[in-house]
Amino acid sequence: MKRILLWSGVVIGAAAIGVLIYLIRSTCVFGNHVFTPATCTEPMVCTRCGEQEGEPLGHVFGEATCTEPSVCLRCGEHHADPLGHEWLPATCTDPETCARCGITNGEPLGHVMTDPNFQVRSTCTRCGYTAGDPLTPALTGRTFRELQIGEPAPYTTASYEDRDVDVTGSAEITDYRVIDGDETFPAREGYEWHIATIRLVFDGEDAQSHGAQSAYTFGDYYILDNAVAGREGEDGMRTFAADWYGMRVQCWQKTGATLENDWVDRELHFTWEEGVLVPKGYDGVLLILYHFGKAADATRLYLPASEVLDEDALVFRMK
Repeated sequence: MKRILLWSGVVIGAAAIGVLIYLIRSTCVFGNHVFTPATCTEPMVCTRCGEQEGEPLGHVFGEATCTEPSVCLRCGEHHADPLGHEWLPATCTDPETCARCGITNGEPLGHVMTDPNFQVRSTCTRCGYTAGDPLTPALTGRTFRELQIGEPAPYTTASYEDRDVDVTGSAEITDYRVIDGDETFPAREGYEWHIATIRLVFDGEDAQSHGAQSAYTFGDYYILDNAVAGREGEDGMRTFAADWYGMRVQCWQKTGATLENDWVDRELHFTWEEGVLVPKGYDGVLLILYHFGKAADATRLYLPASEVLDEDALVFRMK
């Protein structure tokens, strides 16, 4: 009888242990949940009993790019479409380029270069890039006698009565100014007047006996143009052409007030104003005093600069 009871106890104990093992392994009676990891949209869930714990993780969206959408870095869920390229226009040196990702498309436009002129080098009309050197002015390296403001210089010309008699005196630019315009020198849009006051003094015996005849003309420092100033109009202005940034532009010349034209203490004095109307900033006009004997007759003043500009001529650059 004792053996039967002992055996029965063993069987019952084994069964209890089996039940306990089952409860532990297959149920959550003792709180031994088996949770799946939380996802972007679901919390942790027990695979045995369905009990939930915690909160969903939530999406972590990456940034969209030009070619890729925005998706969750955990689960891959779509959030936003690709941004698309933001194209910057092509330039002379760079192709069309995306401002976001830097990818390029096509080829650079290339420079569109102008011809050089006396003021600037060859220049791209699109971007302003420059190359090479400006053109060389015609008078670069030429030797001539240049007048300086306030400094008299010897000046030889022909006498008034006898063209074969030389008369020597002095020439001076006593004043020089740049203005937009006044009553004598009328203004013009985009232009400015360059006005020089010229003073000639002759005191030798030849001048006292025969007088003196001055002669002057205008030229262009850049091209030494052979064009002669036009006839004087009713407004007292003569037209001439100049080279300005590679273009031929019309300019005007006008003789202003006569301040002296007489004998003073046995000296023959001539003082007057000469003005040129040129584009603002232009610095190429030359006022040239030359020997009157170079003119064929008294009516042939304003000779081409190329005919009179030599080592004896006096030159004032009106800049």
